[in-house]
Amino acid sequence: MQAFMTNANYHFILKQAMNAFYGAQNTNDEGVKNALRFSCIDKAQAIFESLEPEQEQLIGEIFHIHSEEELAQFDERLQAFLLPFPIVTDMTVKKLFPKAKKLKAPTLPDAEMERLVFLGWNDTGAQKKFIIANHDGKLTGVQGNFIPVSKKGICAFCHQNERVGLFKADIKAKGNTDNFRAIGQYICADSLVCSAHVQSTDRLDAFIRELKS
Repeated sequence: MQAFMTNANYHFILKQAMNAFYGAQNTNDEGVKNALRFSCIDKAQAIFESLEPEQEQLIGEIFHIHSEEELAQFDERLQAFLLPFPIVTDMTVKKLFPKAKKLKAPTLPDAEMERLVFLGWNDTGAQKKFIIANHDGKLTGVQGNFIPVSKKGICAFCHQNERVGLFKADIKAKGNTDNFRAIGQYICADSLVCSAHVQSTDRLDAFIRELKS
C-alpha cells in the first residue's frame, strides 16, 4: 500500500483513534463503546474522497485498539503511509519570496521537515512571518506583518489555545488596482507548534487563497 495521507490527515486520524480508545474508558456498556469506535472510524474515513480497501482496513483498526500499547502500534502503522512535506531549501525560499532579500530557510532536520503540515517562521526584527504550504497542488509562500499579543488565544489554523499573534497582509482591492485592503488572522506565534496540531488545512487553504486572489 502506498502513502496516502498528509500530515494533517494523520493528526486527525490519530486524534480519532485516541477519542475512541480513551472515550471507551468512560463506560462499561459495550454497545456504547462500539458505537463510539464506529463513529470515530467514520469520521476518520470521511476526510478522504475515496479509499482503497486496504486503506479503509487500516483506519478500521481503530475498532480493535484496547490498550495504550495497541494505540502506539496503530500510530506507528499510520506513519508508514505518510506523504512527506517537501524539503524546503534556500533556493525554494528565494523562488517563493523573490522580493525578500537575503531570506533563508529555517534550519530543520529533513525528518522533522517531512512531518510538517506547513512551514512557518518569524523575522522578529522586521515583525514579519513567512509561511510555506502545499496549496492547490504546489508549494506556495505568503508573508505578512506579525504582531504577537500578550495573552493566549485560539489559533485560526490549529484551533489550539496557544500564544498567538496577528498575521496581517495587504491585498489589492478587487476592481481597483490602486487600493488595498488588509486581511488578517490570529495564529500561533510558534509555527512548529501550530503545524504539529493542525488536523485540517481548510482554514489555512482559505487564508492563502484570499491572500493570493
